[in-house]
Amino acid sequence: MRFSLSPLSLGILPLLCAAAQAQTMDEVLEVRGQRPLNSLSSSPKDKVQADLGALLRDMAGAGLNSNGPLSGIAQYRGLFGDRVHQDIDGHSHAGAGPNAMDTPLSYGSGILTEALKLERGIADIARGTDTLGGSLHVVESQARANEYSAGLRGQYQANGDQSRLGAKANLGSEHQALLLFADHQQGLTAPQSGAGHRLLPGIYQQSQFGAKYRLFLNDEDYLGLDARHLETDNSATPALPMDIDYIRSDRVHTDGSHALGDSRLDWQLGYGNGRHGMDNDSLRLRMPTMAARYNQADAEDWQASIKLSDGDWQFGLDISQARHNSVITDPNNPMLRVDNFNGVRDDSYSLFGQWQSVLADWQWQLGARVKHYRFDADAVNHSMAAMKPAIKTLMDRFNQADRSGSDTGLDLVLQGRRALSEDLAAVVGLARKQANASYQQRFLWVPMQSTGGLADGRTYVGTLDLQLETAWQLELGLDLQQQQWLLSPRLFVQRIDNYIQGLPTEDPALLMAGDAHTLVFSNTDALLYGMDIQGELRLTEHWQLMFAAAYIRGERRDEDGDLYRIAPPNANLGLVYNSGNWFAGIHGRAVAAQDKVSAVQLEQATPGYFTLDLKAGWQGNNWRLSAGVDNLFDLEYADHLGGYNRVAGGDVPVGERLPQPGLNAWLMADYRL
Repeated sequence: MRFSLSPLSLGILPLLCAAAQAQTMDEVLEVRGQRPLNSLSSSPKDKVQADLGALLRDMAGAGLNSNGPLSGIAQYRGLFGDRVHQDIDGHSHAGAGPNAMDTPLSYGSGILTEALKLERGIADIARGTDTLGGSLHVVESQARANEYSAGLRGQYQANGDQSRLGAKANLGSEHQALLLFADHQQGLTAPQSGAGHRLLPGIYQQSQFGAKYRLFLNDEDYLGLDARHLETDNSATPALPMDIDYIRSDRVHTDGSHALGDSRLDWQLGYGNGRHGMDNDSLRLRMPTMAARYNQADAEDWQASIKLSDGDWQFGLDISQARHNSVITDPNNPMLRVDNFNGVRDDSYSLFGQWQSVLADWQWQLGARVKHYRFDADAVNHSMAAMKPAIKTLMDRFNQADRSGSDTGLDLVLQGRRALSEDLAAVVGLARKQANASYQQRFLWVPMQSTGGLADGRTYVGTLDLQLETAWQLELGLDLQQQQWLLSPRLFVQRIDNYIQGLPTEDPALLMAGDAHTLVFSNTDALLYGMDIQGELRLTEHWQLMFAAAYIRGERRDEDGDLYRIAPPNANLGLVYNSGNWFAGIHGRAVAAQDKVSAVQLEQATPGYFTLDLKAGWQGNNWRLSAGVDNLFDLEYADHLGGYNRVAGGDVPVGERLPQPGLNAWLMADYRL
């Protein structure tokens, strides 16, 4: 095991203070009721974006593994994907695609979203079943009583001819309210990088509409119903081997909140289904040596939760059940059919209890969650098994194995905050968190790239008997707050046993069915550590300075090596102006080079870069208008978390890092009636 902070590491924050881009962060520095000790927040009204996950780039320690304009995978402190709990308005979603083209945040509505909130540091027990990598929450507009209102939100980006338009209307009487909404976004042409390279295929389109209804039983109690439909068509995912042909998703949720004496009962029940088609030749050039492929996938999920709050205590039950199928065919060869995933069942049941109060001058939060996972899959088939002995061997192994199983896990969290003086407080957190393997990591039976969005170009095979990942987490921090400024640094360490990642194999059947670089999802050990910092300084009545920075290291503990897709050191600096109805800002982002990369996944290093953005606008009682320019210097650069180009025939060679868009002028407008 290696654990060292070099002088360069300790000095990286002053070095990176030179620049960066930052949005106003909502730092929660007090503990009230069952609220988390700290949270960060960013609003889509402050930033042009197609993917809500783009807002994460402004938050210390967070990032986005972008595989396409609508397919960003949330990352926090080096962990990403299913390890990060994500919910929209309290409801979690199971994606239909085996390669995470429809990520949880892709189901968020631009017009409904008020803010994207990140629980900073160790996520508290009540946030969700799997929170090893933190917790994200999309805050949406709600149906409101005694209110008749409407809103419009639109945006346009010149680079890529990208636009978004959404509308919502609230019809609320004393006891009932209905919120109707619709949202559409599209990118009509391929964006260009700073060097003028077309980022093919680049296009996307997505629509969503639905309704929220609430019946108010009194001032605090209610019953609610939420129904929505989402459609995505012809959307690029250049870091993956296929693009989105379509995604159709329908979701229905009902919830309620009720007073029971001095206690409060909150509950929700939801159902969702998704149908997903993807291919490798509708939006991209398919080389003559490459066979045509079409992947048809579907998923169903059921979610239920009950939470009882009574003073300093909170207890709850969470249930999740998901079903997944994925079939691969060749449009030019009706005989080809491969069961990518067949009848996969992925369920979890958990009970938790959480106590939060003041004891011995400390604000304490103590919680425990017991989790039970159940998983299974049906037998699979491959039309080429009779002609390829290696494929038949793998198919027979999988079908003859005991594919059903279960695991029981335990999460424990202890967090505290103590005021050391009027302006200074200490923060400490300890936790033991566990997480189950994803269904791809467990049930991918033949070498493929259906990996939940790893986008490293490698083929993988799952392992049926993967153990639960177990993380031991430590966080230490300070909150320094005066009338004119705030500074909040955090140090963190995560020692993860049974960390799941791909490892090389010598199995001849796997190498023959895949390639010489085929990896097997395996349990290993990992260490993540670093620091992040949030700060703000009010310079004058009208000027404010915002600051955020992070340094993250991810290492293997079983041997000398680095983890995959770890964000390089970065810093964000923003100078914001507000006076009357006018506002403006200059925001910079500085990112260091990243050469600590995963050798086993052939990860490429990336150089550092600096970008500068400008914006200005006017806000009245009903209108908010803003305009700006991102990447003002038209810089050619690649985001380390952005993946590699998989699209042939364009300006960027296959296998090279995907450049980011160059100079981008944009307009945004909000209107409320």
